Amino acid sequence: MDEFASDPQICRQCRGLCCQGHPGAWADPGRFLARFFARDQVDIAFLRSTLPFLGMELRDLAGVPVPAPRSGPWGCIHLGKDGCKLPTTDRPDQCLALVPEIDTLMEGEIRCTMPAAYGTGTIRETWRQFWALES
Repeated sequence: MDEFASDPQICRQCRGLCCQGHPGAWADPGRFLARFFARDQVDIAFLRSTLPFLGMELRDLAGVPVPAPRSGPWGCIHLGKDGCKLPTTDRPDQCLALVPEIDTLMEGEIRCTMPAAYGTGTIRETWRQFWALES
């Protein structure tokens, strides 16, 4: 996890503005599978039937299914009053990669940044290749 930028103090103080917007997605299929399925290959049908039991869903990123936590009316279903209820090892890559900005606390609007390697377009392409989908 050392590769991710994190500032738990800022995240705790903002009470999850980013998480209220929408849950982050898993960027690395290998990390996702190793953490939850102890195998290096699954199919989309298997994940569709299994992920709800883990509090997740397959989010459609322009035709590419990508695992992410489910959303509730308040945002990510794992967002509690004290922040994320998931242990760090179970958090999606986008959540871990988000770079907190103090301006988010001062302005009350999301000013945090996401490194390009964890952006939606990059994640979509990674999972498209993993699923071997035509572009």
